[in-house]
Amino acid sequence: MICLKPITYDNIKDFDGTDYGSMSFEERKHLIDESINKNHNGAYFEFMVVYNDDTVVGFMNLFAHSHHIISCGPEIKEGFKKKGFGFLAETMALEYAKKKGYTIAVGGVDDNNVASIALHEKLGFEMDRKYLNRKGRTIRIYIKAL
Repeated sequence: MICLKPITYDNIKDFDGTDYGSMSFEERKHLIDESINKNHNGAYFEFMVVYNDDTVVGFMNLFAHSHHIISCGPEIKEGFKKKGFGFLAETMALEYAKKKGYTIAVGGVDDNNVASIALHEKLGFEMDRKYLNRKGRTIRIYIKAL
């Protein structure tokens, strides 16, 4: 059964197999500290662990853009992708955000990330616009009322 749990220092080793795996021990610790404090650069931030029963299958982050707007994004570990964990985790995270009073969810997706585009569209997000980021990559902005 899929569930989201707050991250703890016990999860430092679980970053391996994700994009977070390249972070140093200190960077991982800092991310966990920010999540425990629910604050990143003055804004609400929470980093949760996605479990399937007792197995860590990925992570979910929530970041507030304002009192009403939040973004959330899954990072599913290699070996667990394309099994519906991202969809279930993001569905749970959006429901959690709604209960916390957020009314709009946004997401930035690389134009080449076919899986994330499909996930956002399956979740009912609508593409608002595209833009070119600082690295020269096209990013799609998705938006959804909660």
